[in-house]
Amino acid sequence: MSEFLGRDLGPVDVARITLHLATCAPCRAYLRTLRRTIQIAGRAGDVEMPEEMKRRLRAVLSAQTRGR
Repeated sequence: MSEFLGRDLGPVDVARITLHLATCAPCRAYLRTLRRTIQIAGRAGDVEMPEEMKRRLRAVLSAQTRGR
């Protein structure tokens, strides 16, 4: 499905998948979910991590590094 969404397939494969999607509700649901996942993941960099979370993450990573 990623190749389908990314337009990386040839016309025959696109036609086959399009035809299948017309009759397969589970695959249409999967495709909607995949599209939404890609959309959300694409915006992940737009969110700034709160300072408290950064502090806690640094503390955990530092403790793990010292434990080696």
